[in-house]
Amino acid sequence: MDPCRSWGMVALLCLLVPGGFPSPCRVSISPEEPTVEFGTSLLLNCTSSCRNYSRLSWEVSVTKVGAGGPGWVSLLIPNVTHWTLELQCFGVFGEHRDIAATTLHAYRFSPPQIYLEGETVAGREAHVTCNASAQVPPPGPPNLQLTLRGEGLPPSTHRGPSVRLGFTAQPEQHGREVRCEAVLRLERRTLNASAAVTLWVWAAPHDVRVWAPRTVFTAGNNLTVICRAEGNPPPRLRWELPTNASRQLWDGGTTVTIPAAQRAHGGSYRCLAENRYGTGAASINILFQESPRSPLIPMVVAVTVLAILALLGISWWFYRTQGWKLMPE
Repeated sequence: MDPCRSWGMVALLCLLVPGGFPSPCRVSISPEEPTVEFGTSLLLNCTSSCRNYSRLSWEVSVTKVGAGGPGWVSLLIPNVTHWTLELQCFGVFGEHRDIAATTLHAYRFSPPQIYLEGETVAGREAHVTCNASAQVPPPGPPNLQLTLRGEGLPPSTHRGPSVRLGFTAQPEQHGREVRCEAVLRLERRTLNASAAVTLWVWAAPHDVRVWAPRTVFTAGNNLTVICRAEGNPPPRLRWELPTNASRQLWDGGTTVTIPAAQRAHGGSYRCLAENRYGTGAASINILFQESPRSPLIPMVVAVTVLAILALLGISWWFYRTQGWKLMPE
């Protein structure tokens, strides 16, 4: 009797070689090259290409836990505690015996951790370090690669458990992210892990600006001078004003207001910004001009001149037309 026909639908699994004779039955393991994290569990399957086997089983040096069904048998290792473990699955097909073998490889891979070395201060050299750990079966070291990258920063890549990135800190980098990417390459797998940290950049006062709605005043005008400065932490503001210039400070010292300012308030208004990382300053000059004359004075003068000219004109007219003459003495 044809053995393939005797298995019914299972005959589809029976591969024929030229001549119509059935090929030898085979067993196979899935996954073919198992790789698992040390201390975790692993489930494998052994399958047979034919179902006319008398036995289908695993042969391993650990306690076997699993299940089976038509044409397959599983193996569960609940806690992998070997860096390498030889695994075999065999099937007995009458007088024929087929064996599939593979080697389990375990690994350890800890996610990367990022460290900022000391304070990051604008204008100074800063350093970021990333560390990650990995362990694989001997003899070779793990194929581990770390890369540090951030917006506006040149990436730094190194093979091994540590990588360091140095750069000159800038105020605009405050709040930006630096990311570490770790890649562990195993036999047929590539594992990835990453971590990120947000930069906190301290900065001395910068971009100090002083301005006023106008810089030329007349006595009696209201005078306003404003100061703004950037920095981290926010800088404290202090004013150097013209001698004996009274003033009022508003908005936490950012604005100087002088109602009905006088000529004594003219001069240099200097704003000093300070925090624990440095100082910055900016200034503006305020000028006072003479008070404009009253418009009534030139009007009175003009009217007087016109009146005199009119009187002279009338006198001249009477002199010519009426024959007026000067009275003799």
